[in-house]
Amino acid sequence: MLEQNQVKAVAQNILGFEPNAIVRFRLLRDVLHLSPPSSELGHLMTGLTQHPWTRQLSQEQQPDGSWGRFHSMDSRIKARFPTSEVAIRRALALGLDKDNPILAGAAGYMQRVLEGAATWPDRVEKSEGWPICVETITAATLAEVDPAQPASLSTWKYWVEVAERSFPAGKYDPEAEWQAHKELRGLGTRYLGSRYVLTLLGVRSAALPEALDRRIVDWVWNNPAGIGYLGADLRHPERFHIFHWLESLEILSTFQSWRERAAGAVDWLWNQRNPAGLWDFGTKVSKCSYFPLSDDWRKPFNRSIDHSTRILALLSKYDPGL
Repeated sequence: MLEQNQVKAVAQNILGFEPNAIVRFRLLRDVLHLSPPSSELGHLMTGLTQHPWTRQLSQEQQPDGSWGRFHSMDSRIKARFPTSEVAIRRALALGLDKDNPILAGAAGYMQRVLEGAATWPDRVEKSEGWPICVETITAATLAEVDPAQPASLSTWKYWVEVAERSFPAGKYDPEAEWQAHKELRGLGTRYLGSRYVLTLLGVRSAALPEALDRRIVDWVWNNPAGIGYLGADLRHPERFHIFHWLESLEILSTFQSWRERAAGAVDWLWNQRNPAGLWDFGTKVSKCSYFPLSDDWRKPFNRSIDHSTRILALLSKYDPGL
């Protein structure tokens, strides 16, 4: 069984190679759990905000706090960050938080959308439940930036009610979900299994009824189609699909009952380390918003450090004794 001292030992090993400010900050904050008053974290935060990866985000951000379209990219426009959603995920991967001006601006924009004072510039999709999806995607992304932000709370409560109605006999029923939306909003959709709803529910999982938390996790874990938009079967990890699988685990790790299911997945992931005791799943993931963290991926060791930083941040949440 994986123990947290093993996870911390790998993080300490990486720190011994003197990685850049981003990797060092993420390991100290998210794996070794240094608190913000730490003088070292404060010094690293200064370096992080001045890093070229962070400056890219700032330079591309629009005055309203967005990066143009929010969810659906415009193929006619060539941009480093094709949507606001991608840019926000990138900022979080770099270690920025709600107090950083970049994410504070983005949070302000999302709050205005939820309040009806701003709208997405995205093309409206021809779906009955599109208004629910827009609200949910916005609220979920805002909750990732600031879980305590009140603007996302009403959407969270809505989805708790929908989820309660979607398991009428303890098992997910897609027709029950559709009917729940019809009764509550007059719009039909099936969206409970999407990455956005699960992210939104997870960030306030401490307030979820215990039985509902367990039903959701069990349903998603046993669904061969995985989480909506990601499509990775959590029971059968595949290296070629590893980062959709890993992101699915990251989303579920916010739920209280995930540890009851995750032991096998955690053991499998721990055993994927290379002879150096780190992880490296290749270069094909370099186009995802999470990477790179290190300055230069032409050096394979930097890529390995980046992959390892992400995985250690997840493994640090797994403590079967909790």
